[in-house]
Amino acid sequence: MQLFKLVCSAVLIALASSPVLAAGLTDNTTQTTYQNEFNLLDVDKDGKLSAAEIKKDSTFDFAGFSKADKNHNGSLNSDEYATHKSAVQQQETKRAAKDSAITTKIKSKYLVEKNFSSFKVSVETKDGIVILSGFVKDEATKLRAGQIAKGVKGVKSVTNSLVVKP
Repeated sequence: MQLFKLVCSAVLIALASSPVLAAGLTDNTTQTTYQNEFNLLDVDKDGKLSAAEIKKDSTFDFAGFSKADKNHNGSLNSDEYATHKSAVQQQETKRAAKDSAITTKIKSKYLVEKNFSSFKVSVETKDGIVILSGFVKDEATKLRAGQIAKGVKGVKSVTNSLVVKP
């Protein structure tokens, strides 16, 4: 359990100390980046982005454009663009942090599991969905690996693609 807490703490510290991943994406560098992106998208240089111009930014779909258009004028000014882009990136960062924490919890549980070689098992998590791959020594170990993963808080489902290789 100590090892698990230590690993989780290290992951959280790394995420929190990263200037790109930190939750408050309002520093000058980020704002300058948003302004530069806005200027590149503003093809007609009118100081606003149309629905056609915003299509070049994969962060925005039609629903995103509508949400970002706070004054409902059919275009985005630089503040609307930056606010929406920041919110989307913060959501993605939170999702990635949750997924990383799930993966770390599963791997740490594998480390303390008796008769389990965790070095041959890969754990990937996306949106709470876990995929296990790699090799285990027998069917019982494969089933146990799946049970452990399913028991971690935040896991929505587990795809157990482990291969039994004695």
